[in-house]
Amino acid sequence: MNSYAHPDPQMDSRQYDPSEAPTLDAAAAFECLPDAYLILNRRHEVVLANARYLDLVGQSMSDIRGRPVHDINQFGSATQREARRSLLETALRQVTNGESDWSPLLRYEMPGRRESDGGKTITRYWKIKASLLPARGGPAGHGGYIAVRVSEETDRVEELEREQRERAKLRSQAQLRQVLADEARAQLREHQERFQIAMTFSQLGAWELDPATGMIECTDQCKRNLGLSTSDVLTEGRLFDEIVHPDDRPRLRAAMGAALDRREHFEVDYRTGWTDGPARWILVRGVGRYREDGSLAMILGFTLDITVRKEAELEQQAIAENEKRAREHSEHLATAMDHFVTTVSHELRSPLNAILLWTDLLQRAGDPQHLARATGVIQRNARQLSHMVDDLLDSGAIVTGKLSVHLQPVDIGALAGHVAEDIRMNAEAKGLKLIADDLASSIVMADENRMKQIVWNLLSNAVKFSPEGTVELSVRERDGMVELAVRDTGRGIDAESLGRIFERFEQVNEDGSGRVAGLGLGLWLVKNLVDLHRGQISARSDGPGQGATFVVRVPVYR
Repeated sequence: MNSYAHPDPQMDSRQYDPSEAPTLDAAAAFECLPDAYLILNRRHEVVLANARYLDLVGQSMSDIRGRPVHDINQFGSATQREARRSLLETALRQVTNGESDWSPLLRYEMPGRRESDGGKTITRYWKIKASLLPARGGPAGHGGYIAVRVSEETDRVEELEREQRERAKLRSQAQLRQVLADEARAQLREHQERFQIAMTFSQLGAWELDPATGMIECTDQCKRNLGLSTSDVLTEGRLFDEIVHPDDRPRLRAAMGAALDRREHFEVDYRTGWTDGPARWILVRGVGRYREDGSLAMILGFTLDITVRKEAELEQQAIAENEKRAREHSEHLATAMDHFVTTVSHELRSPLNAILLWTDLLQRAGDPQHLARATGVIQRNARQLSHMVDDLLDSGAIVTGKLSVHLQPVDIGALAGHVAEDIRMNAEAKGLKLIADDLASSIVMADENRMKQIVWNLLSNAVKFSPEGTVELSVRERDGMVELAVRDTGRGIDAESLGRIFERFEQVNEDGSGRVAGLGLGLWLVKNLVDLHRGQISARSDGPGQGATFVVRVPVYR
């Protein structure tokens, strides 16, 4: 065609001039393509993507430009991501021979981007096709770029699935109608008997289950009890797989099976498992009907909504259980307090008696040879008293919410090393080996004195409960956190006690292995001090005689 048709009559006779044609904006045309496209270079890195593609994946051009196509859009499970990689590799490998075929469907779980999605993941179905772009002025198939076309097939797949479900439902209903029609004459009398039984439960929901087909025929009231509409089809499978609460299914099946085996009636209450509303409590009663040969022919029964009665019953049970737990907790606190008062009395009396005894001895003897020993005993017991008084004061401040920390950058590795040296003499005096050679220099925001208190309490606890062996202290960085660990080869902790060792006034040493000094406040104080540093503490032990490990984790200061 050599001329350009123009609506202006005066131009009908004018020869078409190509230079007067509007210039095609290729970039704008690419953006307007209805299909999603990616342009890759020979290294399979993203060079360009059109608006349809970016809208499809919910990303901007800056998110994907220059990145390998294998690394973008990493949604879904590991299996789905591997399937996506395989499809891409196949398409890109085929494109070297010209143009690849459409790939198989790819199922992908992606985060929803619309308000109607509610932040949940949605299932998408894609297929892709790759083509070589021609070089400027060169033949097709010899370009330096690859166009990857992405076709969304989600609507088509969902439509096919809906059609399949509808066909299956229609087939099921057609088969049911055929069976009912064939058996209508033979079962007329039996249906009349069932009708009379159902009528006796006129205020309840009546139902009948055919064991051969699993179909359940029930009244409208029964369907309302179960949360169904009057047009819904009910089957045994749907009852147990969707309606009955998962926690109640085994109990209902067991009760029905045992009663039918004994040819007795059954009565069970259960919750409905619907997710779009509150659970309802249903009471179901039923009995089996048997053929002359003893085989089960039908199960008949009724349902009753007992939600109000059951909720009142459960509320009373909960109140009774809460009262029981409150009494037990109160008794536990009273016992712990009595134990604490006894412990404090003993712990304070022992160092005071030692101080008074040696002071009196110095006054009477006046022997200079006893001076060093006496001052050492007095100093040691005075320090023990000081620690106990500090723990008592700190516990009171924690309970009243008045304990605070003054955070500043602290090298926790150096701090732990200093505390280890302070306690080394006590450990070696018991014959223990204190290992503290894995102390990485790590800066945290902490109150230096409170952090020393944490390390001191953990180390002294390990020394206290280790008759022999080793105590190991380490400081390491991991995943943006500093981990301070104290491991010992001491008495260990049983599984039951492990869950309450951080409670106040608790001393896990009730096995007759000998009394260990202390107020039962050390680990409770450590837990609260760690919390004030926005950290966590955990404990583990393989059991009595297997030692224990305590790990404190606090954020690294950046």
